[in-house]
Amino acid sequence: METPFLHGQYEVSVDSKNRMLIPAEIRRQIDAEQHGKDFFLVIGQNKRPWLYSDLYYRSLTQSFKPGLFPSAAEMEFFRYSLSCSQQVELDGQGRILIPVRSIAWMGLEQTKKFYLIGVFDHLEVWEVGDWENERKALRERGPEIFRSARQETQQQQASA
Repeated sequence: METPFLHGQYEVSVDSKNRMLIPAEIRRQIDAEQHGKDFFLVIGQNKRPWLYSDLYYRSLTQSFKPGLFPSAAEMEFFRYSLSCSQQVELDGQGRILIPVRSIAWMGLEQTKKFYLIGVFDHLEVWEVGDWENERKALRERGPEIFRSARQETQQQQASA
C-alpha cells in the first residue's frame, strides 16, 4: 500500500458533542479507496493523539505480526498501542466523533481548540499553545534538524 502524504497545519476545534472537523484540505490528501475514509485515533510515541487513515493503520499493524511466541517487548508494544487505539468514523460533514473516554485518556478534557499537524503518514493533535511553542523551537533548531536528518539518511544509505 502506498503511504499517504499528509502535510500542513490546521486549526480546529471540538464542539460540545466532541466532534472535530477534519478540514477538506486534509481529506483531499487521503485517497479514501486506498487509505480508507475513517481514522484510527492512537497515542503516538510523543504521547500526543495521532490520527491514521483506517486502512493504512490496519496495513501498518498487520506488518508487525508477533508470531506464535511474541517477545515481552512486542507484547508490551501491542498492549500499549492497540489497546489505546480507537476507530473513529468520518461523518457526512467531515467530522469525527472523539469518544469521551478517549478525551479523558488523552488528557484533553479542558481543551477545545487544537492544531492538526500533517506528519507524513499521520496527523498529530496538538493543543494550540503547545504547537506554537513547538513550532518556535523547531524553527530555532532548523539548521541542526536538517543536518541531523541528512547525516542519518547518509548513514542508512551507506549501510544498505
